[in-house]
Amino acid sequence: MLVGQWLGLLDGAQDLGPQSARVLRFLSREPQLAAYASAREIAERAGVNTSTVVRTAQQLGFEGWPALRRQLRGHYIASMASGEVDGPPAGAADVDEAAAALRQDAVNIQVLITDDTTAAIRRMATAIDAARRTLIIGSGLAETPAGVLGHLGAVTGRDMRVASGSALALSAQVSLLGDGDCLLMVNVWRLLRVMPPLAELAKERGATVCVITDLHASPLAAVADHVVVAPIESGRPTPSLTAMVAVAQAVIAALPVTPEAVRAVGRVEQLWQRLGLMDDNA
Repeated sequence: MLVGQWLGLLDGAQDLGPQSARVLRFLSREPQLAAYASAREIAERAGVNTSTVVRTAQQLGFEGWPALRRQLRGHYIASMASGEVDGPPAGAADVDEAAAALRQDAVNIQVLITDDTTAAIRRMATAIDAARRTLIIGSGLAETPAGVLGHLGAVTGRDMRVASGSALALSAQVSLLGDGDCLLMVNVWRLLRVMPPLAELAKERGATVCVITDLHASPLAAVADHVVVAPIESGRPTPSLTAMVAVAQAVIAALPVTPEAVRAVGRVEQLWQRLGLMDDNA
């Protein structure tokens, strides 16, 4: 049974007030996120307060959000293992899933275009530009926007490196940071346990901590000097990275275009040509 169907059959599901109904709709629409999120994270995504999430769980017959989440997670994992997926809404058999995904990505990008977000991006870029070096950490899905930041930053002549390896390796790399350095963490969806302690370590050593995440309520935000939040809603079993990558590109775009940066791009282009890496005759 799909998560949305299971939720709809719970006692009290048909008698919820407007705010609790918003929570239920979010849980049905984004079970892959809800299965591992805290009540505060659900509240942020559903546009309600945390107490509403708790009350919703109780109205559905559970002691609280953790109890509902355990049951929801079990149903979500079982539905995925059996190959069940949510189909189009009733009466929408002609829904173009590709077009729907693009429309959702367009919405996610539009959400970013606010004065607060662009100001946060500029502050983050200023911190990176002032840093002696920037270490970038992003695991799992976050490796994609982290890779964009590292590659484009290096091409423009900045010491921006993507950390790699196990938690032990990451901790060793963070331990080398100090005053004048920057740690840039990118987190998508679920948070690795090692990330907050690594951010705290960098802060203790005097580094500036920047975070790109999908939640204002992320534990990383409490440690960070600069935070940019990007939506990852997709309506599918996996999050969308479009807005997150857009933030990465916007941070790079906000870095000053200095004569040295222009020369650095030229040197990289010359090196690629010298090494014969590109097939310009294709």
